[in-house]
Amino acid sequence: MIRFIIDTEHDPVFNMAADLYLLSRCSAENRIFVRFYAWKVPSITVGYMQKASEVLDIEAVKRENVSWIKRPTGGRAVLHFQDLTYSCIFPRKMRYMGSTVQESYNVITTCLMEGMKEAGIDCQSHDSYDQLLEVRREVKLPCFLAPNRDEIMVNGKKLVGSAQRRTTMGVLQHGSIPLTGYFRKLPLYLNISERERLVQMRLLLQKSICTAEIDPDLNSSILIESLKKGFIKKIPLPWVEENWSSDEIQSIRNFKITEEQIQ
Repeated sequence: MIRFIIDTEHDPVFNMAADLYLLSRCSAENRIFVRFYAWKVPSITVGYMQKASEVLDIEAVKRENVSWIKRPTGGRAVLHFQDLTYSCIFPRKMRYMGSTVQESYNVITTCLMEGMKEAGIDCQSHDSYDQLLEVRREVKLPCFLAPNRDEIMVNGKKLVGSAQRRTTMGVLQHGSIPLTGYFRKLPLYLNISERERLVQMRLLLQKSICTAEIDPDLNSSILIESLKKGFIKKIPLPWVEENWSSDEIQSIRNFKITEEQIQ
């Protein structure tokens, strides 16, 4: 069964703890969890293998009251706010969802693209790798510019940034869909030279896109409902929409987040 969780705005610790909590539960419950959520405050997630002290300009982050947290998934830094974040979490034995990183990524991409179609967004899945490989040799690239395969693109610009983690029991993939251009402020908070900052900000304008630039009337509620339909159409399983119980919320708040993950 697929369980949809239509969540609200939360702080960074709750958001990452909630995804980890579902990852810990998916195998025992034999469910696919699809969660949609937002961020109460501007928040940067850094990849699991990144060191925040090296990646971020900590003084700028503090000065602007931006929070940060380490993701359980890999990849590079992402600035969350005025975006819709999704997570898709499932047992590794779930045959519908693929048995490798690429297979699972493709399944979820197909669901997201079907949902975008429901929302009236004409998107394509194609590589950003070749067009950004040359740029990568000159400057460090944030998540929304990092070369990758099978990206969700609109008019040649990247719309969704995703990352995945596979454990012995389950798989977690989550990603950000920008609703506005706020995510392009990320270079202001990175520990990079002024030249790199200017290059990144220019490239983010040229190579990425948000839903407001595609359809100004598309709000998060419509987008969530459309993405939900995309998963229902593409994954042949029964489904239920069931938000957090009070016991689950308490379990998430008690879920262990290590000190190095949070500010």
